[in-house]
Amino acid sequence: MNTLIRCLGHSLKMSNMAINNFTRNMSISPISQSLLLTTRKIQTCKPFNVRLAHSSVEKELQQFLDNEIKTEEQTSDKTYLPKTFEGFKVNADGAEIELIKESSDETIAIKFNINHSVSEEETEGAEKVALRSKPDFEVDITRGNTILGFNCSYASNFDNAELEEADEDVFHIDEVTIYEDKYSDNKYALAGDTLDSDLYDLLITFLAEKGISNTFVENLSDFSTQYEQKVYIKFLSDLRKFF
Repeated sequence: MNTLIRCLGHSLKMSNMAINNFTRNMSISPISQSLLLTTRKIQTCKPFNVRLAHSSVEKELQQFLDNEIKTEEQTSDKTYLPKTFEGFKVNADGAEIELIKESSDETIAIKFNINHSVSEEETEGAEKVALRSKPDFEVDITRGNTILGFNCSYASNFDNAELEEADEDVFHIDEVTIYEDKYSDNKYALAGDTLDSDLYDLLITFLAEKGISNTFVENLSDFSTQYEQKVYIKFLSDLRKFF
């Protein structure tokens, strides 16, 4: 019996030695080493730089923006935005402009936004065009708590020479309303094209007496065009810094 137990113990010991040797050989086998090296290579690979894929187009953008900024600066008005315009105090905030004139009994405020206000117009020769800003604008005339408001826009055929010859208005009244303190959507507003023609002409004359004449609105287009170009150059510069 003891002999049998010793034989079984010896056999178990030999089996354990065989298993350990097999495991040790596997850990240093060429296949294991190959897998280990492959894993190390994967770990040491650097992440793909996405910006490199865009380097070519970004360089083209940079070059274009540099040229565009240079061209615009050559044609832009180098003076700063004036503090006053046609007797109105100028307040600018990005794309928005507000002109204010105050007197003892009333305040006149003209507001407009230069976004999407630029269009092409022909100059000398059919092939030559110039960019001109013709923004829609609001006129609020405040007396006490009551506000008389006008929404106005430039005539579709706005061209100084043609309008002078035809004696047409440079701008139109699109809407007129009157309200107390603050405007809301439930306030009544009358469309300009439904106004009685005599009333419409009288309101145009009323605005002219307040300084908002055809000449004023023509000059307002020039002012808006110059300001829009300054904002455009700043936009290009900010875009250039991004790339």
